[in-house]
Amino acid sequence: MEAKEKAKREAEEARKAKEKDKKEAERIKEAVKEGRLTQEEADKIKKRWEEEAKEKAKREAEEAMRVKEAEEAKERAKQEAEEARKAKEAEARAKREAEEKAKTEAEEARKTKEAEARAKREAEEKAKRKAEEAKKAKEAEARAKREAEEKAKREAEEARKAKEAEARAKREAQEKAKREAEEAKERAKKEAEEKAKREAEEARKAKEAEARAKREAQEKPRREAEKEAKERAKREAGEDEEAMRAELYEGIVKLTIMSPIDLGQIRNLEEHLRQVQDLRLLLTGGSVDEGTQIIVSAGKPIPLIDVLRRMPPIAQAVKKGKDIQVTLKAE
Repeated sequence: MEAKEKAKREAEEARKAKEKDKKEAERIKEAVKEGRLTQEEADKIKKRWEEEAKEKAKREAEEAMRVKEAEEAKERAKQEAEEARKAKEAEARAKREAEEKAKTEAEEARKTKEAEARAKREAEEKAKRKAEEAKKAKEAEARAKREAEEKAKREAEEARKAKEAEARAKREAQEKAKREAEEAKERAKKEAEEKAKREAEEARKAKEAEARAKREAQEKPRREAEKEAKERAKREAGEDEEAMRAELYEGIVKLTIMSPIDLGQIRNLEEHLRQVQDLRLLLTGGSVDEGTQIIVSAGKPIPLIDVLRRMPPIAQAVKKGKDIQVTLKAE
């Protein structure tokens, strides 16, 4: 079913490609008739199509052969892997049985040894507990004696600290009263100085504001006239640029590449043109008189100048008669 669907899709794609080539051939024929392409340019485009079709057919045949060989190799590898898996499972099963038997015997020996060690530990721990209890009783007696001595010492220290705190509180109250009186005096002096300074600053600012208002009233009509002239020029330039960018192109279009020309940038531009939807790259060539030209075909109306200006290799694109003049960025 999948192969049938794939064949159906490929047939449909071939039909669409054939229809597309037929339409492009009609456009080229019409372009030759109208004089937008020479017969030599049209023949070069047709020859390029034939070479691309042969190359595509060759690639598809090679791909089909590779897929068939890969499927056969995959089936052989699957059979060999299954046989190896069964042999490995039998070997692993025998190894597990031997390991489990050895593990059971080792576990029984370990349990016997652990029982002997546990009995020995219990006897030692019992003797150790008795010695520890005697030690704790002696330590509790010494601790009670130390606590009584420390309590008496703490009470004497607290009485001394209370007396010192009382004397310190008295000194701090006297120092605080003296400090507050000095601070109040200093604060009143500072406030009077700051008030006089503020009043002088406000008078200066009022004078400056009056002078600034007078200057602005004199300069305002001139600034407004300059602003209006700049905005009018900007609007007119923007309208011409927008009209050129929005113009739609359909059918055969020549792109004339301006000097200096960098071959690397030309290849880069061709790659970007191939990625544009409904746009087909037909031919890249040129002559001594006309310079380098790229011929493209637009299947549907597109704003080609705007599309070109967004491409990284292009510095500028402008309309020149029926053609488009392109300047590339320097690498």
